[in-house]
Amino acid sequence: MLAGIVSLAAAADNLPPPPMWTQWEDLPDAIGRKGMYGGVSHGHVILAGGSNFPTPQRAGGTKRFHADIVVRPLPLSRAAPWRLTAETLPEPIGEGATLSTSHGVLGIGGQREQSASAEVFLLRWNGATQRVERSVLPELPEPAASAAAVELDGAVYVAGGMNERATLRNFWRLDLAKAVARPTATPWERLPAWPGVARFGAKLSVITGVAGPRLMLTGGIAGPARGTEDYLREMWLYDPREGQWSRGAIMPWGAVLGMAIAWTASHAIILGGSDGHDFHRMRELGDRYRIPDDVLVYDVAADRWGRDGTMPVGVVGATAIKLEASWLIVGGEPSPGLRTPRVYQLLRGAR
Repeated sequence: MLAGIVSLAAAADNLPPPPMWTQWEDLPDAIGRKGMYGGVSHGHVILAGGSNFPTPQRAGGTKRFHADIVVRPLPLSRAAPWRLTAETLPEPIGEGATLSTSHGVLGIGGQREQSASAEVFLLRWNGATQRVERSVLPELPEPAASAAAVELDGAVYVAGGMNERATLRNFWRLDLAKAVARPTATPWERLPAWPGVARFGAKLSVITGVAGPRLMLTGGIAGPARGTEDYLREMWLYDPREGQWSRGAIMPWGAVLGMAIAWTASHAIILGGSDGHDFHRMRELGDRYRIPDDVLVYDVAADRWGRDGTMPVGVVGATAIKLEASWLIVGGEPSPGLRTPRVYQLLRGAR
């Protein structure tokens, strides 16, 4: 057992429910996708864009970005699989931040084939026309791919990311309702960033303790890695009422481009993400290299990390979509340059 991590079965009396998994039909793209925009709008799951390698990276292929959109009605049914829509994004793009909101599926920044994007948009399902509609929101203060984002009390927060100029140490906030109503008159607000280094591939989630809600910033990497030690393990907690950052417990290992999910009011889980293990053997291992499949759990009351189960496939860059009482985990990259089309539903089990 690694130092600093405990088995939850022996860690606390107030255990969160363990994760359970159900597999659904694969994405329509048999190669799979990383970094798709995705969420729920008016009873439909919407997925858009993303990236993959039509010719494998190991064979000299280059990354390709996509603009297509697929939908699927809720509740999930084997009789109603993914459907490719006639609508597309204006250009191929992926690897941005994405959220389900009451206004639609939010896409924040991202990466095009040649440059990062500052665009922010909403995708909505129109039941009357049976179409996906897209609207534009205020642009980010600067382009950002692989940023972290979360919504709390009607405000969207964005942290980190990268573009052609630099890895970012930024913290921005947007009043979403005002931005939807008046997109040209509602700029992003700049907030004080966390005390740590710039990073991309981090994640934001909301946790709640006795002192109220906090935004939890975990994982990421400051730039091109030289070794496992460059995969960031520090965690920062932001108090939205006081506007202050504080340190949380150090993660047992890094998690670049993992998924952060508010599992219960007082527990968050981290799924997948690259930890840099066997860093200097990645090229040698090729497709045999695998992203960690451990499920990390953070207990806010104890300020402690634990391990609780595994994923069916460890991935980076998957899209996590909140349903009513579960999550969809879509696509991602199980090995550098190798995508997966797999779709899993994550549910809470019972102790």
